[in-house]
Amino acid sequence: MSGVKSCWNPSNSPDAPQHCGFRGPTLTLDHQRALYRRWTTNPGTHPHEALIGLAALLHAATTTELRHLTDAAVDTVRRTLHFPGRPNPTPTPLDAATWHALQRCLDHRARTGTANPHILTTRLTITTRTPAGAAHIRDSLTPASLLPQILRSTRLLTLAAQLDIELLTAALGMSYSGVTPYLNPAHQPYGP
Repeated sequence: MSGVKSCWNPSNSPDAPQHCGFRGPTLTLDHQRALYRRWTTNPGTHPHEALIGLAALLHAATTTELRHLTDAAVDTVRRTLHFPGRPNPTPTPLDAATWHALQRCLDHRARTGTANPHILTTRLTITTRTPAGAAHIRDSLTPASLLPQILRSTRLLTLAAQLDIELLTAALGMSYSGVTPYLNPAHQPYGP
C-alpha cells in the first residue's frame, strides 16, 4: 500500500501528523432541504425512497436497521419506531414527515396483500417473510442520486457536533471508535 498512511501506525514518523477524522461525503444544508422537500411534498416519490431517505437523514438509520424494520417496531399510539439493533430500549419518536412516510410505506405494503411483516417489501419478498436486500435500500435512493450512507454520515456529523459522545454512542449503538472520526471531520460536501 504505497503512498497510503493509516491514522495510527507505529512506523509513521512522529513529525507527520495524520488526520483521522471522517473523510466521506456529506450533504450541504441546501441539498438536505431540497431532499426534505422532495420526500415530503412530491406525491410521485416512491414511499420507500421517502422513508429510507428521511430515516437515514433525520434518524441516522443504517441500511441493516431499515431492512429489518417490521410491524413490531411501530408504536402507532406514541408515533415511535424502534430501529432493530439499537441498544436503547426506548423507541425513536418520529417527526411528522418521517411518520407520514412510514404510513405511506405501510399503505403501499397493504395494497400488495403480503403477509411479510417487514415494512419495506419488494416483488421478491412479498411472497416470503424475508427482509428486502441491501441493494433495495440503495436502489430506492437512485432517483435522488444518493447512497444511504451519505445521508447517515450527514446526520452523524451533526449529532457528533451537538451531542455528548456518550449520548450518541448509547442512542445509536455505536462504539466510541465508530463515533470518534465524526468529531473531527475532513470531508467534502456532496451535492448536485
